[in-house]
Amino acid sequence: MHPGTSPKSKSKIWGAGIEASRHHLDLEASIEQLRQQMIELAGKHGLSSDVVLGVSQQLDKYIVMAQNNHKADSIW
Repeated sequence: MHPGTSPKSKSKIWGAGIEASRHHLDLEASIEQLRQQMIELAGKHGLSSDVVLGVSQQLDKYIVMAQNNHKADSIW
């Protein structure tokens, strides 16, 4: 163990890593779910329908979040 760190502080860091991994998996699952939903809705309503555009915008937000998370992970 490094000087100045306690087992308690080390477990908090490790726990944060697990939580971040869980968040990444949840985000990836949400992205895949939204992709499938968008494909289904586009087939029913057309590519330019408001409902498809709304799902597309939400999907874009999640993809940006995932990209930002990936950038943050690659720094460490």
